[in-house]
Amino acid sequence: MIDMDAVGREIAAGKNELSSSDKAILSLGARRRIWMAMQDPDDNEITYRHRVELEIQCVEHVQHLWDRAFPGDAGINEMIALARELIERRADPEQAERRASSFLIDTLDRVSVFDSVVEPATFVADAASHTVISACYRNPGFDIEDPELDDDELLPDALEASYSCAIAMANAANWQPIEETDVAARREFWAWYLDEAIPQVLAR
Repeated sequence: MIDMDAVGREIAAGKNELSSSDKAILSLGARRRIWMAMQDPDDNEITYRHRVELEIQCVEHVQHLWDRAFPGDAGINEMIALARELIERRADPEQAERRASSFLIDTLDRVSVFDSVVEPATFVADAASHTVISACYRNPGFDIEDPELDDDELLPDALEASYSCAIAMANAANWQPIEETDVAARREFWAWYLDEAIPQVLAR
C-alpha cells in the first residue's frame, strides 16, 4: 500500500520549496520525490494509473490555454481520450506513441508566430503528447528512473507533463528571467498541483 505519511511529508517539502522560491519553481527533484512516495510497492497497476491520471489532470487544468489559441480544435481532448484508452488497454501503445508524437509535430508545424497566446498552447500540446507517451509505458518507474533533477536539462524534447503545463501557465520556463515570467500564475499552478491534484488522484 501507499505510505500516505511519506506522501504528506514530500508534499509539505514541496510546498516549502515553492513558498521560498521567488520564481515559484517546484523542482523536478521535489516532484520526483513525491512520485516516489506515491508508489504502491504491492500494486504496479495502481502506481501506473495514478501517474497517468495526475498528468491528465494537469493537461485538463491548462486546456483553456489551448482552447483560447485554437478554438474548436479537439486535439487535446483526443489526446486525453487516447491516454484513457491506454490505461484501460483499449489502444495499441506503439500506434498511440506515434500518434502522440505526430500531434505535437503537427501542432508546431502549423504555428507561424509564437505569440503570448499561441506559445502557451504549444506547451499544452507538449504536455498532452507526453501524457499519452507516458500512458504507453506501464513500468512503475517510468517517471523516476532518470537521475536528472533539473527540468531545463530535459529541454527541448523530453519535458515532463506537469512542467510543460507550468510553462504554459507562466508563459516562461524556469530558466527565463523573472521579469518575463507570470510568477503568480506559475505559483497558482503548483499550489493547485500540491493541494488539489495529487490528493484527488490518490483518493480515487
